[in-house]
Amino acid sequence: MSSTPSVLVTGANGCIGSWVLKLAVESGWRVVAMDLADTPTRPKLLLDEEQLANVAWLSADIGDTEAVKGAIRDTGVEAIVHLGALQVPFCKADPVAGARVNVVGTANIMEAVREAGIKRFSFASSVAAHGGADETNPYLGTLYGAYKAATEEMARVYWQDWQVPSVVLRPGVVYGVGRDQGMTSAPTKAMLAAVVGRSYTIPFGGNAAFLYTSDIAGAFLKSVESDIAGCHVFDLNGECRAVAEVVGLIRAEVPAADVKIDGDELPFPPDISDKPVRDFLGGYDKTSLEDGVRQTIAGFKRLAGTGSLDLSQLDR
Repeated sequence: MSSTPSVLVTGANGCIGSWVLKLAVESGWRVVAMDLADTPTRPKLLLDEEQLANVAWLSADIGDTEAVKGAIRDTGVEAIVHLGALQVPFCKADPVAGARVNVVGTANIMEAVREAGIKRFSFASSVAAHGGADETNPYLGTLYGAYKAATEEMARVYWQDWQVPSVVLRPGVVYGVGRDQGMTSAPTKAMLAAVVGRSYTIPFGGNAAFLYTSDIAGAFLKSVESDIAGCHVFDLNGECRAVAEVVGLIRAEVPAADVKIDGDELPFPPDISDKPVRDFLGGYDKTSLEDGVRQTIAGFKRLAGTGSLDLSQLDR
């Protein structure tokens, strides 16, 4: 890699995308951000003005084939981290839009990677790709999971037919500042609600695979530090812990927190080993749930002090 490595991040205004931008800027990468949004609302929660000035922002639709190809060609980046997607509720509300963004958009990125000859390409699947109930798998499927499973198979075929390399990571329940939408955003919203003195009910219980935002962002960045050969698909699940433990940790930081649980366990496996991805990457940062909750609540308190919090997310 060159002395100043370069990376393009799609879905850069999302939660994980914002954290990838933060870590990349702090590590001295040349960073290009691509998102449908024309302003970096979530990155502003994590980066100061000087850091944001080091990010080239492109407003583009990953569903637009030529726009995607042109952006990757014109920026001359060495690596791509593809995170642009619609999450579970949005795919259910509009299945065609979900397929256009999650499947066609990913195909556009893969085609652009193929044409540009890029050898450092990583993208997000999800633990939801394990969905689809049958006699051997008790987990109910979602359209989002079906779309993610499709992109994994696409990646395998792109390597088979054209030797387009990829690292595909399946995050579990991601939490941290900036996580404000999607089925599994509720634990983070509960932390925000506690900080601002509002009640909140997490709509699922049982166990889940909790993964701190900085850890998953670091794993994506590490996956494109050097050239890749092959298609590699990994689960990245953090810690399997009870949702009730999260509530207890929130109350430890904010004793007056009014947080409840009302719902069944998520329809995704919570305890798949992430040893294969650790072996492949040579390890990655792994923040304990205790430290992650503490850091998230501290981040929300800091943002509350600056008037930077969007509390409308608590009503979604």
